[in-house]
Amino acid sequence: MPPVNYTAKAFAYVVISVADMDQALGLWVSRFGMQIVVRRQGSDRGLAKLWGLAEGDIIDQALLVTPGREQGGVHLVRFRVPGAAVREGAAPTDLVPKSVDIAVRDIRTRYAELEAAGYQFRSKIGRFETDGIVVHEVHMNGPESVNLVFLEQEGKPEHVSSLGYGVAPQVIATTPDNLGEKAFFEKVLGLDETSYHRFSGPEVERTIGLPPGGGLDVRIFGDAAYDYGRLEIVQYEGVQSKDLYSRAVPPARGLLSVTFFVPNIDTALARAAALLQERGAAAMRSAPRDHGITETLFGRARMATLTSPAGLVVQLVERP
Repeated sequence: MPPVNYTAKAFAYVVISVADMDQALGLWVSRFGMQIVVRRQGSDRGLAKLWGLAEGDIIDQALLVTPGREQGGVHLVRFRVPGAAVREGAAPTDLVPKSVDIAVRDIRTRYAELEAAGYQFRSKIGRFETDGIVVHEVHMNGPESVNLVFLEQEGKPEHVSSLGYGVAPQVIATTPDNLGEKAFFEKVLGLDETSYHRFSGPEVERTIGLPPGGGLDVRIFGDAAYDYGRLEIVQYEGVQSKDLYSRAVPPARGLLSVTFFVPNIDTALARAAALLQERGAAAMRSAPRDHGITETLFGRARMATLTSPAGLVVQLVERP
């Protein structure tokens, strides 16, 4: 169930489908220090129906949060017959739900211990400076082709577990039009734009994997007063990107969607209708779906599904 003290401007969980739940829990719980909020083995008829699956297609689930944070967690799900990985063979700049940010304490030590455990990084640790804050960042090829981005800010340590990891300040999705996505996040979900930057230059090209002259338009949305559960959208400049959002559909493996707890689904649906009237078909990838009262691992609650203009699926759970 949603926590007593929650903000509707931060996502509760990012949904990640895995082929091996024990292996996934070994990474997220044993290595990163997340705690299990709910573990549900067996079918979930309500969620299977909501996702367009057969009744027995979901066989295992777990809701995880970083200790001390009630939102910005991970919803792991295992399907009876897992599909292909959403990002399998994808270029870094293709349009798709892409990455999970992980705040770390002492990034060089975290890098060394992960590398020693056999995990592979896409680059060495990079250094960026924005608004006077120095950020150290490195990208790792995570299970199910999910890109894991480890971040450490100099002089501004974020909340982490006892093992030195904090999941997830942000999840990252790529878009062809950040302004259209901005309208959806602000006007329908009511999120704050907490950050906007444009990055370019050789260091960015090397760390991200961009061609010479490439750049990034980066915007972060969430709750300005809560540092977890934010959505980061990236529009790549100077590159050709394939649209792979149609892959992010259960039972595919990898990053599929995000879930928000909201006080009133009718409010969100009314905002969606207003945006559709204002911007037409470009306002959302598909029409909103009201699923009514549904019984899932979240309990008995009203649920709805929205899809951003780029194609990011957003599940809404109305808190009783």
